[in-house]
Amino acid sequence: MCVKPWEIRDYIASFEEKNIDLIHFDVMDGHFVPNIMLGTNIYSAIKEITDIPVDIHLMCEEPEQYIEYFNVCKGDWVSFHPEATRQPYRFLQKIRERGCKAGIALNPGTPVQYVEEMKSVLDFILVMAVEPGFSGQKMVPDHLSKLRRIKSIVDENRMDIEIIVDGNTTIDNCKKMLDAGATGFVAGTSSLIKYGAAGFAKAYEEFMNQLTPFINELVS
Repeated sequence: MCVKPWEIRDYIASFEEKNIDLIHFDVMDGHFVPNIMLGTNIYSAIKEITDIPVDIHLMCEEPEQYIEYFNVCKGDWVSFHPEATRQPYRFLQKIRERGCKAGIALNPGTPVQYVEEMKSVLDFILVMAVEPGFSGQKMVPDHLSKLRRIKSIVDENRMDIEIIVDGNTTIDNCKKMLDAGATGFVAGTSSLIKYGAAGFAKAYEEFMNQLTPFINELVS
């Protein structure tokens, strides 16, 4: 959502150069969140020009309908907000049946208990550090505390899953988020995308050069 349509091909070339894991793809319906974003045509275009898996974040009412619209591909990641569907457990199963990684997205005000209730069908958790809908927001005050609670649930239940943070992932915030339990990040306008497609590769290298020593220190 942070990239202009005419920049997509150039950004993807940079993503491939730096071996980026996933292309985060925000889908908004104008009801669950106050914005409208990205469509099936853009998803199809991305799949035509790269083999990088797409990480589809469904910020929609009745998200189970959208997986059919997008005809998601095997190897993609799909997350949704559990409060937006009547059958979140079943939807996670359906995502997995399509050969995709299945995840739930937790807004700042969404209870962490959803993780415990669906732990057997979760591959990842997308933790929102901001209220979803618009890029460029600041991290909410309670985000790090929530991350720690999620990490505690994951550890107690011996869950082998990723904890991905979306929102205001600056280098300073990423260090705090890693310390609180995060294992990955969505990079947007507050971190890497602001440098443009031409500057992405260099910005990514500098970002990782700052972050890697901190990661090594945490795991040592």
